[in-house]
Amino acid sequence: MNYLKDVEYAYAVAYIKTIENKMLTRTDIEALIAAEDMAASRRILTDRGWTGDTVDELTKNELKRAWDAAYEVCDEQTPIDLLLWENDFHNLKTILKSKLAKADWTKMVLTPSAVEPQEISDSLTDGDFSVLPAFMADVAEEAYKILTTTMDGQLMEVYVDKAQQLALLKRAKTEKDEFIIGWAELMVKLNNMKTAWRCKKSAKSKEFTKNALVPDDSLYTRLVEAADVDAVKDIITSVFDNADVTSLGSFERWCDNKRLAYVKGAKAECLSFRPIMAFLIGKSFEVQAVRIILSCKENGVGEEVIRERQRDMYV
Repeated sequence: MNYLKDVEYAYAVAYIKTIENKMLTRTDIEALIAAEDMAASRRILTDRGWTGDTVDELTKNELKRAWDAAYEVCDEQTPIDLLLWENDFHNLKTILKSKLAKADWTKMVLTPSAVEPQEISDSLTDGDFSVLPAFMADVAEEAYKILTTTMDGQLMEVYVDKAQQLALLKRAKTEKDEFIIGWAELMVKLNNMKTAWRCKKSAKSKEFTKNALVPDDSLYTRLVEAADVDAVKDIITSVFDNADVTSLGSFERWCDNKRLAYVKGAKAECLSFRPIMAFLIGKSFEVQAVRIILSCKENGVGEEVIRERQRDMYV
């Protein structure tokens, strides 16, 4: 693919690094956790440049600021948009279910997104899926058919989640970049493991598990054939001997930290788009950490529980 020239990336990465250097550190996170109330937490974030009054405003504004900065220095060929596909497919599921229930979806969609949620809504209303980007058009049409013919929301969600992973793999291979391919393959591997665990935990059939997992992953057959959760755990630890399989929640945290560790490997580069992608992923982890802390404080959750839910930090 044709990206920016090396010298242009040197400027772009340098600019992103100035923003990255202002990201929250583990010390900042500890200060947020220890803050006596929401007002104190907001003051800490405001001092670090965050804007907004509510949890939703603070986190959305900060993510938007990061993406605005990335778009400012990247051209249209830089493949950062694929990081937003997870939000896009989430929005597709949300809007589909909302339309069927005749409910308002506007406050339930995720931002930022590569596809405007209103475009998804309009395509569903008009029955014209060709207006959607190629990576989503066929998926949206099939998801609509599944939901309207079966009225099975879970079946539709399983289909969309799998389609999103397949779209990510396809795009990564098209880019022919080792970093993107490695990241996509790691995402699929970890998601397959988590999905298999959930399927076995809820006693789903082998056929259901087979349809839910992405077949491109080398562990596909073993996970489908796994007899129970313990068998899934054995498969996981045979691949990642340091994986925390104490519980599904602990494994999900381990997966997040594994993803973050992967992208941290690109931080030292300066002549490619990779550190920009790594920054955006790192920023999403930072925002997730803040959201967890503030939401817990709003609901009176203690510091010990908050710390148990924390992931690693990018900086």
